[in-house]
Amino acid sequence: MSKFQNYLEKLDITSTITKEDIEKTMALLNLYVPTLRRAGHNIYEMEEECFENRRQSVSDFINLAIDYDRDTDRKRIADRLSEMGHSMQLLEVMEEALLLVKADPHHGGIYFDILRTRYFDAYCKTNEDAFLSLGISSSTYYRHIKAAIKIYAANLWCVVIPDLIITEQRLTAEESKSESKVRVS
Repeated sequence: MSKFQNYLEKLDITSTITKEDIEKTMALLNLYVPTLRRAGHNIYEMEEECFENRRQSVSDFINLAIDYDRDTDRKRIADRLSEMGHSMQLLEVMEEALLLVKADPHHGGIYFDILRTRYFDAYCKTNEDAFLSLGISSSTYYRHIKAAIKIYAANLWCVVIPDLIITEQRLTAEESKSESKVRVS
């Protein structure tokens, strides 16, 4: 193997993915649809509760709650909104990693389609549903699914999550600088 090929192999993020990373990724993929359904159900439930109790929409309720926060009912709803926000952030992170799969120059399109159909489609429950929905043979599906999951895992653990961590650290550092400037002034 040439030095150049060796160098290129070191740049391949899929080579850093472990079996444990794949297992964690599979757990997250299997949680996507239930989390999506639960978030949708919770939003619907909250909308109903706000309308029944206060005759206002959730957005009107939130705007009012920002101005006036003495009611324990408001606190409970705020906590529920916070939980839903965390679920939505998780779904967003997972979707961002999925979009990165599509950018893979070799098989990105088919990998994206397989993962989107199998794990991100709320109506697809089995591998058979996925390959039938995609209109591909089962052998093509099974030939690509493991590689698709590995690339997804690499994008999730080596690109998306580290980027979130760096962004969060940068924002925290900027807030600290702003607070220290305010104190000095």
